[in-house]
Amino acid sequence: MNVVLLHGFGENASIWDDFIPLLNPKIKYFTPDFSKKKDCFSIPEYAEWLHKEFDKNGIKEAVVIGHSMGGYIAIEACHQFPDKITGLGMFHSTAAADSEEKKDARDKTIQFLIKHDTEMFIRHFYPNMFSEAYKSAHKELINGNIKLFSNIPNEALLAATIAMKGRRNHFDTLQSLTIPVFQIIGVFDTFVTYQDALTQSVLPKKPNVLLLDDVAHAGMLESPKMCADFINNFLEKIA
Repeated sequence: MNVVLLHGFGENASIWDDFIPLLNPKIKYFTPDFSKKKDCFSIPEYAEWLHKEFDKNGIKEAVVIGHSMGGYIAIEACHQFPDKITGLGMFHSTAAADSEEKKDARDKTIQFLIKHDTEMFIRHFYPNMFSEAYKSAHKELINGNIKLFSNIPNEALLAATIAMKGRRNHFDTLQSLTIPVFQIIGVFDTFVTYQDALTQSVLPKKPNVLLLDDVAHAGMLESPKMCADFINNFLEKIA
């Protein structure tokens, strides 16, 4: 079995480095990195890039798990090349399009990125992925990742923001899927609220849901063992 893990916005594939060792070692994992891509301005274009990654790595079919923006790409992939996707994981992600309020926030992000460098943006943005308790207890890890993700090109963040703002609603895709789907949801998530995420849990034909107390938007760091156990159980059902 192949599993593709997609990182989210404002981070890179390194978010999976400490998480993959917790997953079933008999499975092959791929972690394609789109963090430096400056030439994708829509989620369908990112999905086309992912399709090329499948071909490049000889992946005929895979379970695709996406964190946040990675989930937007993953569900678009289910729409574009469903025959290659054997399972979908929405890791703190959503099938919904941006609300008008969210689109306004994206516009503010675009203006910020035009005026400021990546380091300033990441320093403000990245800590919001975590609960207050986690932020207090893991300052060194968060500061280390801020330094790491500050190397993401500003132009790549701009392109990704434009893509996220313009993405379509995929509720119809979620409803039509015959493959197993999971959602990992954080109660303290301010990017994808647990109330909004739970309303989508009734859409898939084969839903699997993990609702995490005391977790915000980064379960692979905030609650790695619980997330890994859940994903291993999910993958076992597909194997």
